[in-house]
Amino acid sequence: MPQEQGPLICPGHSRPVAGIEFSRETEDGVFLISACHDKTAMIRSGETGDWIGTLEGHKGAVWGAALNPPATHAVTCSADFSAKVW
Repeated sequence: MPQEQGPLICPGHSRPVAGIEFSRETEDGVFLISACHDKTAMIRSGETGDWIGTLEGHKGAVWGAALNPPATHAVTCSADFSAKVW
């Protein structure tokens, strides 16, 4: 019988998280990206929750974030009236 896995705990943001998205399965695995009111988005391993990187540069809360299908680019939208492709 397979062992149940608990939730991934992904600390690091300093304000409320507005949303989170998972990538499709890629050659490098699955990734997740979180949008946060701390003006950043974070990319993590979808299997372990390990931190990969932080996207910094917005001057307002990040309301949404997504990865393209191969997880090679990200897009974010912010309360600073901008959207960024990373």
